[in-house]
Amino acid sequence: MATSNPQAQAQAQAPLVSAFSAEGDEFTTEGIRLCRAFWDHFWSPGHNHFVTAKASSETVGDWNGYTLWPFVIGIEALLEGEAAAPGRFTAEIHTALEACEKYKSTARSGAYTAWVYFEGNDDVYYDDDAQLAIALLRAYELPSTRKREYLTRAATIVTFLQTGWDAARGGMRWHVAKPDARNACTTNLSAIAAIKLVKAGGGGLNTETLLAYARKCVDWTVNTLSLESGLIKDGAGGGPTWTYNTGTVLYAICQLRAFGDDRSQQALVLAEAACDRQKSLFDQTTPKARLEVRYWWDSTFFVHLLMEGLVEFVEVFGSQFPETAAKAREEVKRHTRYMVQYLKGKDGLYVRNLRLYVISMEHVKMFHTMTGDTNRQAALDESERWKDAESLKLPVAQRGVAKTLLGNGGMARCLLIAGRIS
Repeated sequence: MATSNPQAQAQAQAPLVSAFSAEGDEFTTEGIRLCRAFWDHFWSPGHNHFVTAKASSETVGDWNGYTLWPFVIGIEALLEGEAAAPGRFTAEIHTALEACEKYKSTARSGAYTAWVYFEGNDDVYYDDDAQLAIALLRAYELPSTRKREYLTRAATIVTFLQTGWDAARGGMRWHVAKPDARNACTTNLSAIAAIKLVKAGGGGLNTETLLAYARKCVDWTVNTLSLESGLIKDGAGGGPTWTYNTGTVLYAICQLRAFGDDRSQQALVLAEAACDRQKSLFDQTTPKARLEVRYWWDSTFFVHLLMEGLVEFVEVFGSQFPETAAKAREEVKRHTRYMVQYLKGKDGLYVRNLRLYVISMEHVKMFHTMTGDTNRQAALDESERWKDAESLKLPVAQRGVAKTLLGNGGMARCLLIAGRIS
């Protein structure tokens, strides 16, 4: 059925390029604005924590505090904002990184638990810890936020990460209690953390050992998880081709170039696959005749890592592979325009999912108008909704779409990363 909402129809038909004029500057400006907006919205000085008014899929406890993963993505977004506008988020970054210490395990050296640590809490994900190490190293890298303790803390985490390598089968474990789950996300993010630690001087660890560890992580991912399509599957047991599986290994390969690793052909295959609208990073339910409105099927909190990989590819391999670099630039810009137009709410915050038909009935109508596929039915995702006791009494469609730290931190990073590309 055609949309009967004129406002939704007009929004869906408006040219995406109208969202920005001088795109790079406008992406950056919007990213900085969003960093300030989500900090003001989610940070609770009383709890010294990111919180929400109502429970969502990312929160824990009766005060709706965020778990480590979204907490760190929020910090990483603030760090991108700080890199673009030095001094703008310095105090907030120091506050949030100090608050992260409440997740620190006293039972496992260098480990941080998924929720605030308490005795007996051994809920430790290696990928979460790798992202915290990356955030600490980014803070150490920026002159306005540099503290020696950030380097020290990152080195301790990377030392812990190396204990998660499966010596018999290869790959990084996902969780300390799930040895058979060896995943692209954990393996690639651990490699990135090790490489960045080397670039920061090693933090007292042997840099050659760190590089060897990073290289074997990348080798395992490429050799074990590559699909015929050129994309990277989720883990040793299979799983979806999440956007960040491909994005993180592409980023790691680009970073290794600084140490004499010539993996240019691997990088080319990954970048080409990530930009091919007929491959599975894109929503294949969008009609093939409308490839110009086919977008990545994932969410902002994963997509920012693919964008980061593509932007790094442009910077490192752009002169070697100019045609692929042009595709990468176009996809980063095109997706950023799309997300600003369709995912931004009137409150200035963003929803999480790039697939409009899982968000709300209003977004389903936008999808109909944008693609011409009026047969598309809603497939509303419960994880996009509030989960407080009152909301859970209602049908999914009536629960209200949640604006979350994870979604907005990921979106802010998308904007600020896109703002760097020429």
